[in-house]
This record gives sequence, C-alpha cells and structure tokens, in this order.
Amino acid sequence: MWLPILREDLWKKAWARKMDENLLKQDWQQLQLLPADENHLQIEDNRGRLLAYRVRLPEKLYQGLVDTEPLIPPKKVKSHSRGTTVNRHWHLWRKYSVDPHMSGDYLRDLPNSQQWLDANKDLFQHLTDVLRLLDPQMYIRYISIKDFLPPDIQPACGAWYACAINQDMTMDGIAHLDRSDYYCGLNVVVGWGDYTSSKLVLWDLGLVLELLPGDAILFLGRIITHNTVDIQGGVRNLVNCFVHQTPLSWKDKKVEELTGSKRRGGPGKHDKKGKGKQVVQMEPKEKKRKREDSNVDIGDLDKGKQKQIEESDGEMDKEMGGILNTDNEMEIMYAAHDGEDEESD
Repeated sequence: MWLPILREDLWKKAWARKMDENLLKQDWQQLQLLPADENHLQIEDNRGRLLAYRVRLPEKLYQGLVDTEPLIPPKKVKSHSRGTTVNRHWHLWRKYSVDPHMSGDYLRDLPNSQQWLDANKDLFQHLTDVLRLLDPQMYIRYISIKDFLPPDIQPACGAWYACAINQDMTMDGIAHLDRSDYYCGLNVVVGWGDYTSSKLVLWDLGLVLELLPGDAILFLGRIITHNTVDIQGGVRNLVNCFVHQTPLSWKDKKVEELTGSKRRGGPGKHDKKGKGKQVVQMEPKEKKRKREDSNVDIGDLDKGKQKQIEESDGEMDKEMGGILNTDNEMEIMYAAHDGEDEESD
C-alpha cells in the first residue's frame, strides 16, 4: 500500500514535539480501516520507504507467548502515559547513566524476566528475520552495538534492545509518540490474550489497522502518532520491542573514539583538515558487486523470488543519494534532541 506522504515530513512534525490537536479530534471510526486477514500488509511513503508492516505469526510462536505468561510476575494495574495497564520494561537501558545497563524492572523480576525472554527467543529471532528482510540497513544499525557490550549486557529481544510488556488491557490507549526511540527505527508489537480483535490507529497516516491475537505490527512509533482502541471480546496483552536512541549514540561515540570518524560521514577529531596539510582525494573505483534480493517465505515482501542483481557502486550511490541525504538531514535534526528521554511503550 502506497501513501502520498513523505517520511521526513512525519519526522519534522514529530520533531516539533507537538501532536496535531485537530488530527486527534477526528473520530477514528471515520478513518480508513484495514481489516485483518492472512495476507501481509506493507505500507510505504511515496518514495517506497517503509512506514508500517503487518504480518501473522506462526501458531507455534504465538502459543509460546500464551504458555509463558505465568512466568511474568504479577503486578498492579495502573494508569500511565499510554493508558491503564500492567506495565513493565525489560531491556538494555541508558537513561540517566554514562554506560548502558539492564533496566530496574528486569533486575527486580529476575530470574523470571530472563526465563521469559529465553523462552520466547524463537519469537524474537523470527521478528528479527522479518526486520532484516524489510530493512537490512536498519537491522545492521540495530545489531551493531553488540560487539561494544559486555556478555552480560546485551539486547533483550533479538535485534531490539528492549521490550515493554503491557497486560490486562481492556480500555482504549492514549494517543502518543515514542519520543525516546531511534529517530527512524521500526518497533514491533505482538498481542496475545482472550480478546478477539483490536485496532491500532495510525493518526498521521489516516489509517486504522485491525490486529488479531498473533498479529505482529512493525511501524515507526517515533514519528507516527498511535494508540490502541476498540479491544473486543476480552483482555489484551502485548509485548512491544523497541530501540532507544541513547544506546546507539553511546555506540557511535565508541566508534568515533576508535576510528576518529563520525558516523554521518563528517571528519572526526582525528581526521579534520589542518592548516597547510595536503588533502588527497581518491578517485572512487567503479566495481561490480552482487546484492541479494532475499525472500524467505514471509510473503510477497517486494516482487518475489530470490535473485541476484549485479550493479555498480556508482549506480547504487546515484539511485540512493537523494534518500540518504534526506535521512542524514533527519538524523542531524534528531541530534539536537539527543538525550531528552521520555517513556516508551
């Protein structure tokens, strides 16, 4: 599904740190509804960049969520910035600290927290494989932190560093943005429980997605205002996997310390041009390389079967230049707010 909007326009609106009040005054029931079915749903902006993706989980992985729910320690329902639920965060964290660490909820809930994460590792690996196929660049960006972390502090949910677990949901959630998340990062939400249907409102897209138990939805929670509504038939629980910006900023600083180069391609502290120094520019080599267009049976992600495409580095750079320049601009804008954390789902 293609929408006549640009991802950077969504980002600029989110960067203003104000939600569109007129947008939220709309009746969500008047927005376009996309009913749940067995097919994959891919929503893109008008440059073909992913905004949201709905996919049905294999039954075995969904049943694993149901069967492992007793491992989650009991906790009182409370009202918070996302709604009224039982809420906890198990994850790699870097709020109010110099280095990443595991969250307080995770440590308090040990050993149950790690047992639950281990019991659902196949689920997180499956979702990671989906992410890798949908957006290989984002997948690499997410997992790039692993080599910089000690063995006992690692991402909690496959490629994603963190998960929020919300239980006992029966009421509509509160429309919000996940302001602490990576500026253009996909999070993924999976629901389970005895409810029969729920709906996710993506206000900035003018869409309402029906989500059944066992549906997974990947979307840009940092820049798309969203909330859950119309939970029918019972109680809904969900796990939301996400990546905060601050651990990635920490990793980027580690890379700069090791290499002297900043991630966005500008000169680092060790390679700035000095007075009187000769700058030698190397001519780029036009070489052929193979890029694999993969499809590992999660549906018609793009145009089908596995194939090998030969194209030159120069051709790829020319094709992607406009998009990458836009993304760099967005990342520079995000850096202005780096460290201003708010609670994620």
